[in-house]
Amino acid sequence: MGSGLDWNAMNMERVIDDKGALSIENTLDRDFEVMPASTPAMLEQIYALRYQVYCVEHPFEDPAKHPVGRETDCHDSFSVHAALVYRPSRELVGTVRLILPASELSPGLPVMALLGPDAQAQLRRYPLDHMAEISRYVISKSFRRRKGEEEYPDVNYSSQEAENSRRLMPHLTLGLMRAILHLGVSRHIQHFCACMRPALIRLLGKLGLEFKPIGPPVDYHGFRQPCIASMPDLLLGLQTRRADLSRVVQAA
Repeated sequence: MGSGLDWNAMNMERVIDDKGALSIENTLDRDFEVMPASTPAMLEQIYALRYQVYCVEHPFEDPAKHPVGRETDCHDSFSVHAALVYRPSRELVGTVRLILPASELSPGLPVMALLGPDAQAQLRRYPLDHMAEISRYVISKSFRRRKGEEEYPDVNYSSQEAENSRRLMPHLTLGLMRAILHLGVSRHIQHFCACMRPALIRLLGKLGLEFKPIGPPVDYHGFRQPCIASMPDLLLGLQTRRADLSRVVQAA
């Protein structure tokens, strides 16, 4: 994946700066493929990308605990994973996982350990047996090229500016949100919880994907806000705010 990154970066400029007649409905699927990650080979690629982002680029996880260059944890066995693949090179450029509801064997949703007693009580008012946690939302560094995108892509997206320019269209974020919603539907998930940076929450809000705070912000790999959203509210908000993007996210 070493020399391919520079090639992909140049091609990504073509994707971001596309001013042709194609809409985002066409350009997303033209350039990216969103798929569930179920094979050992794909999971190996996912863990390697997570290692690069979480252990090398950012000091989130201790690389000494992952000596083979694969970042994994106890929640991976109780999660479903998705991959975002750049079609021209077939390179894995993004991934996200859903940590599934607690069972007798699983360690449960990690967000619970970050919440105080009042926030835990608030979260338990929701149907926990149909709740999943969005986690390990990762994009390759070569596709985070604009100012402020050290961790997340598209955070400077402006729907007003995007009316006249495809450069800011949030292809990567929409691809991962499609993955999250498809994984959730396949597992009958009713609510999604997460611990996100405010920049990502604001970006999703611009798209109509509103997450509500659960308790105060916490210090977890930096300043983050525990939050929650229901599947119906996410779909309705997206449809109401941006029907064109709703078609993209819900596409098969």
